[in-house]
Amino acid sequence: MKWYHIDKKYTLNYLFLVVLSLFYIFPVILINLYFKDDWGWSRVGSLGIKGDGRPLTEYLILTLSGGEPVTDVAPLPLILGVLFLSYSLILYAKTNLNYISNRCALLAVLLFIVTNPFTAEYLFYRSGCMGALTSLACPFIIFSIPDSVSKLKMFVYSSILCMAMMSLHPAPIAICLILFVVNIFFLLFQKRKTNYALEGIRIIGIGTGAIIYKAVIANHYVSHSDWRYAASQTLELKPESILLIFQNIFNSSKFIMRFISETAIWYQVILALLTISAIVLSIVMYCQKSEKKSWLKAVNISFLVLSPICVFVFSFLPLMILKEQTLKTRIFLAMGIFLFYLGILVLYFIRSHQTLLHFMILLLILCNFYHYTYVYSFANAVNNQNEYAKYMVYHVAHDVETINSDGEFSCVSFIGKMPRPLRTQLFCEKYPLTGTLLPQYFTNDGWIGGSYVLNYLQDNLTIEVDTDEDRQLVASQEPVMANSLYSCYVNADKIIVVFHESGASD
Repeated sequence: MKWYHIDKKYTLNYLFLVVLSLFYIFPVILINLYFKDDWGWSRVGSLGIKGDGRPLTEYLILTLSGGEPVTDVAPLPLILGVLFLSYSLILYAKTNLNYISNRCALLAVLLFIVTNPFTAEYLFYRSGCMGALTSLACPFIIFSIPDSVSKLKMFVYSSILCMAMMSLHPAPIAICLILFVVNIFFLLFQKRKTNYALEGIRIIGIGTGAIIYKAVIANHYVSHSDWRYAASQTLELKPESILLIFQNIFNSSKFIMRFISETAIWYQVILALLTISAIVLSIVMYCQKSEKKSWLKAVNISFLVLSPICVFVFSFLPLMILKEQTLKTRIFLAMGIFLFYLGILVLYFIRSHQTLLHFMILLLILCNFYHYTYVYSFANAVNNQNEYAKYMVYHVAHDVETINSDGEFSCVSFIGKMPRPLRTQLFCEKYPLTGTLLPQYFTNDGWIGGSYVLNYLQDNLTIEVDTDEDRQLVASQEPVMANSLYSCYVNADKIIVVFHESGASD
C-alpha cells in the first residue's frame, strides 16, 4: 500500500473525523451568508486573492466555479477543505501516532487542528476558507512522508508541498517547525529508527520551497500598488531586528492571553489543567520508566519542560519577522497545534495507564466541546449582525434612491458606524476581541462595506470617502431626510448618510 493511502484500520477514523468536523462547521453552512470580502467579489465576479500572494487559492476557486467571472459555489469550498484537512490528519496519524490506540483520544487530539478558535473567522469566507484549510493540511502531509522514500523524492515532495502551502496561505509554515519538534520528541522518547539524512532533506526541502515562494511566487503575485505589498515586507537583517522580533513575540503572547481571558471560566480551568497535567504527567511517567544516565535524563526532562513553550512560540514565529504587525485572531492560524502537541506528549506516556488515560481524554474532549460552543456563538452573532444589516440597508437604499429620484447624484458616503442589534452587543461585551471580527457594513471601502450597500442599490452610484467638507456640512446644515438611526445630507453630487452616535456601536 502506498504511503498516501489510508488503510482499512484508519478509514473508520477518517469517517468519524469528517463527521465531527462537518458538525463543527454546520452553523457556517446553515446561515450561508456573505462575509466581508465576499461582498466585493460577488459583485464584480473577481476574487483578487492572487494579490495577497495566494494564487493557488484563487486558481482552486476558479476551477470550482468554471473560470471567471467567479460564481458562488459555497459551501462546497468549505466542505472540500474540511475533507482534505481531515485526510491529511488521518494520514499523519497513520504514520506517526499509531501508539494512540484509543479512538476517542486520537480524534480529540486531531480535532484541535480543525476546531482552533483563533481561526473561526476563516470558516466564514465563502472562497478563502478552502485555501486556509487546504494550507493547514500540507504540513501534515509533508511529515507523513515515510523514511522508505528516496532522498530525491523526499526533497521534491517537501519542496512542492511547501510551495503549494504558502501559495494557499503562508501562515501554516509555522506548523512545519512544530512537527519537526514532534519528530525530535519521537527520536528522544519513542526510540524510533530515524534516517537522519532523510529528515535533514525534508527540512531542506521545506526551506527551499519557502525560498522559492518568497523570491518567485510572492514577488510575482503580491500587489505592489496597495497595502498588500507593505504587509508582505520582512524585517531587515540588522541587530535591532532581533529586539523587534522579541517585542513582537511578547505582544502576540499578550494578545493570545487576552483572547483566552475572554473565554468561559470553566474553559480556562480545563485549559490550565490540561497544560499542567500534560507536562507534569509526562515528566513523572518518564522518570519512573527511564533507565538512562543522569545527564541524558536531565536533557530529556528539559525537553519535556521547554518544548511546549517552543511550540507555543513557533506557532506564530514566522509572522514575527514581518515589518507591519497587525494583531488579529486569524493570524494565529497555527495555534491549534499547541493543544495538539500537548495531547501527543501526554498520551504517549500514559497510554498503558487506563485511569490517567480516561482523565486526559475527558480534558481533551471538554476543550474541544468549548471550541464547538464558541464557533456556534460566533456564527449566531454574525447572523444576527447580518439580519440587522439587511433591515438597515433596505431603509438606507430606499432613502438614497428617493433622494436620487431625478438621478442628479453620482456617489454616496457614510459617516459613523451602523448600529448593532442588542443580541450582537451582548456577544461583543462577552467576547470583545471576537466582536471586532464581525463584519462592518456601510463603510466607504468600495470592496467590503461599500460593496454590501451597492448590491442593494439600482442607481449607478459609487462609494467615496467622506471629506472634511462633508463633515462641516453635516455639522452646519439640516438633513434632507432623517430618522432615529441615521440622517441623510447632500453635498453637490454626493449623498451623505450619517449614523447617529446614540445608535452606533463599536
